[in-house]
Amino acid sequence: MRMTLTEIYEAEVAAGRLRADPAQLALLPQMEALRVWLEANATRKVGLFAGLFAKPVTPPKGLYLWGGVGRGKSMLMDLFFAHLNITQRRRVHFHAFMQDIHHALHEARKQGVDDAIAPVAEAISRDIRLLAFDEMQITDITDAMIVGRLFEKLLAAGVVIVTTSNRPPEDLYKNG
Repeated sequence: MRMTLTEIYEAEVAAGRLRADPAQLALLPQMEALRVWLEANATRKVGLFAGLFAKPVTPPKGLYLWGGVGRGKSMLMDLFFAHLNITQRRRVHFHAFMQDIHHALHEARKQGVDDAIAPVAEAISRDIRLLAFDEMQITDITDAMIVGRLFEKLLAAGVVIVTTSNRPPEDLYKNG
């Protein structure tokens, strides 16, 4: 039988490779539940026509892991991602992802697309069930608007988003 994320974490602690942290341990059951859901539903599509032929699937939106520098957010993301048995996934630093998005939006606009976010979101959701971001931080209004619309479309398409940040959700776009 396969080990849960909590069991893997505890084995790493017992081997001396990690130091136990109650806050990290408290997150692992939620991460495990998401891992199990993703693996059970990775190939199922969400959308207009998917519902006609299959039992409807309501995907979870994801997880937002936040805390101070050095609290182990990225390590937990590594653990989750390394033990997630699906191929339709991408892990990327949030800043690099936004650079990719700006480039894709620019290309879509060059082709005369009115709502460039729609085809970009469609292209991402065609191949990805999980987007995992490290160090999410929004520093300007343009990115805030893009992220809001893009995430709305990705979530509607069944993409699950897991992200780490040094900021609590209410401060993600602080002073913006």
